[in-house]
Amino acid sequence: MKKIFILMILLVLFLSGCKPQETIKDPDDEVIIEDPVIEPEDPVDEIVFRSVFNGSEVDENIKYKAVAVMIENSAAARPHSGIGVADIVYEIAVDGWQVSRFLAIFQSEFPSKVGPVRSARIPFVKIQLEWMLPFAHYGAAETGLGNAYAIIRNTKWPVRFDGVSGLNDDYYSRDTSRNAPHNAFFDAKASLVKIPELNFERRFEFDDIPSTSSVFAATIHLDYSSINKVKYVYDSASMKYLRYINEKPMMDAYTNSQVSVSNIILLHAPHTAVEKYDYVLVDFISKGKAEYFIDGKYIVGTWSKSDEKAITRYFDGQGAEITLQPGNTWIQVVSDRVKISFE
Repeated sequence: MKKIFILMILLVLFLSGCKPQETIKDPDDEVIIEDPVIEPEDPVDEIVFRSVFNGSEVDENIKYKAVAVMIENSAAARPHSGIGVADIVYEIAVDGWQVSRFLAIFQSEFPSKVGPVRSARIPFVKIQLEWMLPFAHYGAAETGLGNAYAIIRNTKWPVRFDGVSGLNDDYYSRDTSRNAPHNAFFDAKASLVKIPELNFERRFEFDDIPSTSSVFAATIHLDYSSINKVKYVYDSASMKYLRYINEKPMMDAYTNSQVSVSNIILLHAPHTAVEKYDYVLVDFISKGKAEYFIDGKYIVGTWSKSDEKAITRYFDGQGAEITLQPGNTWIQVVSDRVKISFE
């Protein structure tokens, strides 16, 4: 019995010796498992698709309804109607150099009264060959080297509105408060039923941060002639230039407001005059000097166009494509006769 008791004691001692000892942890010795380091991903630039007409944000692969309208610019044509909401406007001297006309392109808005609409001239038809837009005009010159009608009639336009030949002329009306031929107006809004949706390639580079420079231009003077003096005055509140003709605000009777412009381009190109009427012709298939006025700043650069239907491209002084701010653009086509200054 005594031996059994001794054996039990030894067994207890043996088992207690085999039991692992408890470890007293020091709180300062706790193992901290850190979260894995996740490297930040490079930010992905959001692609913004912009209208080829005014730089507003649009859906990808959008089709556009747009129309180009010939607008008179003699004293009897003022005030104009609807031109203030055009997305793009070209101004070029016409017969005899003293007056100019406009080619106004409408895409974002379609006024019910645009004009006064007058006849086309070759430089505007050449611009239209680049755009290939539906075309509204009230006749065209038909004489010799100035024969714009020959080009118009030999070109397949998407649709044409000609008040002289009677082609879709039901979209024109006469304003009886004015004398002819300064009183023909085009209903762009009603014409939408005739205008197809079309694809257009990009013409300009637009961005909310446009090209800029350190040269400020508060006032711009463009004297096409003694009776057609254009002035632009920068308005910092709207970031646009207010337009004047012969020191008077250029008013739009349709909007009852002064015409204002986001981007101004001066396209310098060779001009000649032909026939007894001094029809003005412009050589657009070339390259030359371009001047830009964007958000109150002045930039000098170049333009180029390789052939009749090629898109005119505009560059800064370093050869990079110019970037316009979203909004409307007026392209002043100028010869060496036009006196230009700014301050």
